[in-house]
Amino acid sequence: MPITHLLFDLDDTLYTGATGIFGEVGERIVAWTAHALGISREAAADLRREYFALYGTTLAGLRQHHPEVDLEDYLYAVHDVDVTQYLVPDSALGAMLSRLPARKVIFTNGISEWAERILAQLEVREHFERIIDIRAVDYVGKPYPLVYAKALALLGASGPECVLLDDQARNLQGGAAFGMRTILVREDSVPEDGVEFAAPHILAAEPYLWRLLGIG
Repeated sequence: MPITHLLFDLDDTLYTGATGIFGEVGERIVAWTAHALGISREAAADLRREYFALYGTTLAGLRQHHPEVDLEDYLYAVHDVDVTQYLVPDSALGAMLSRLPARKVIFTNGISEWAERILAQLEVREHFERIIDIRAVDYVGKPYPLVYAKALALLGASGPECVLLDDQARNLQGGAAFGMRTILVREDSVPEDGVEFAAPHILAAEPYLWRLLGIG
């Protein structure tokens, strides 16, 4: 079955943690959690690590164990970052995206406003036809099966028609369960169960994408 859609994760996939941006986001997550739950920053930091390990995101853990919290307030607060302080235009990424003959989608556990700011700062927004964010999948997020089913329904595509690129193996494994082809974008990564290809950074994924597209 031919590939029609390329689904790109955003954070730590299109750009890396070397920018320093995740440090500020992490601080915002801890500060918000501490305030909202009335706990110390140390306890909030521990909770953040626990929820990420168990559920993939702090948001998913909050949704599961603290239904009283305001998820929209959380999402606004943790993403209220001036991305221009951390990111610069990426012409090489733009050139790569322009070469790939498939529909391109951002598939993120973040919010669309965050994705829009990131893509605008990288100067690659024009290459993506849509953004599937956490709200579009009922605030659940990868790697839960509901998320992939919902994303595929929104795209009107089947799993085997899609390539998923992500920095988390478990997120790729969730997509592989729906028949998606998968590329892990992470330094020192290697293929494993549910991970078909591994690239140390997004530009290094291009040869694998061409192979999956059946060209080259």
